[in-house]
Amino acid sequence: MDIIIKKEYKENFPISLERLIKRLLLKVPEKDLVGIGTIVLVDRVYTSSRDNKMNKVRGGIYIPKKGGGLAKIMIAVGDIYKGMPRLLFYLPFIPDILIAGVLYHEIGHHCQFSTHGIKRDYEEDFAEKYKEKLLKKAFLLWGILLIPFYPLVKLALYFYSRKDKQPIKT
Repeated sequence: MDIIIKKEYKENFPISLERLIKRLLLKVPEKDLVGIGTIVLVDRVYTSSRDNKMNKVRGGIYIPKKGGGLAKIMIAVGDIYKGMPRLLFYLPFIPDILIAGVLYHEIGHHCQFSTHGIKRDYEEDFAEKYKEKLLKKAFLLWGILLIPFYPLVKLALYFYSRKDKQPIKT
């Protein structure tokens, strides 16, 4: 089954995100992809709440199939790569793992929803465990190669994760 990857983002990234997604999907068991029709790459993802307010979703969202249709995954590449220096796109590991975490998490929701029947209270835990399992599979070699640099990578990820928070006052 072929999953359609749609480019609906405006940002001009120095790498092909569509090709990157196709490469990351090769690490996912075929049975876990059955029922997903489209992966849409957008700048931002919004959902509407019960009070009709638009809520920004950081990362991505899984949209279950309706009727006889197929499920859809939307990934907010504009948010994932927001503020990332262009130079980091040319390092083979950095852009891959950032988008892989979101993609695998949303595929985890698809598996939970379509096959495993996990209760709603545990769906985020299931998706996170699924993501971790696939990240280990997809990036095993990188994990081994980066062991000596682990403290530096951890520090970089810490500062990168703080980018949406208040600046540090001195």
